[in-house]
Amino acid sequence: MRNKFKMVFMALTTLLVLSNFTPASAAAESKEFEYLKESITKIDAVPFEEQEQYYKENGEWINEVGERLEAYLEKVPEKKQNDVVKSLLGDSFTSKSGTFGVASLSGNLDEYFNDVWTQTRNGYYTYSMFPKWSVRLWGPTMEAAWDELERNYYYIRNDNGSLYNQYKCHWDYDVFGALAGSWDLEVGRPIVSGTEMFTSRCNPE
Repeated sequence: MRNKFKMVFMALTTLLVLSNFTPASAAAESKEFEYLKESITKIDAVPFEEQEQYYKENGEWINEVGERLEAYLEKVPEKKQNDVVKSLLGDSFTSKSGTFGVASLSGNLDEYFNDVWTQTRNGYYTYSMFPKWSVRLWGPTMEAAWDELERNYYYIRNDNGSLYNQYKCHWDYDVFGALAGSWDLEVGRPIVSGTEMFTSRCNPE
């Protein structure tokens, strides 16, 4: 009988611990989500021309936000990570008109970019874009932005690797995430080594 009571007591204790832990854990996750969302909103709201100075003054905190973002996403299944990033960036930039006067961007591109347009540049059909600062700064937001570009553009969706290499090159060498201006991805550029990508300023011959 004593063993039976002991087993019941242990079971009730386990249930009590679990019932107390789960809400607390969920609350902590929710709190971290809100912290990241508010931080990204604040960072993306910094005007383009002020970003370099802002980074000099707040670089340590900006890097901390990036580290916390990566740690948060590590707990999320890989296939769902881009959707979580999208929800973090959702409505993070209140103006839907875009920095450069575009009325709206297709799909959810305006969650990641201030402007995206196509043009012919150097004889190549080109996707040009001004990523938001959060996309320029951190890998997870950069990858989620690429996923959204794939959703919206045929050539990007069927990329053989050339456009993504140009895109990643721009991200790798975007000084302080602010100074490199537009990212221009030219359809038909060859796939080359990392060194050639760098020396060609991300648009290899």
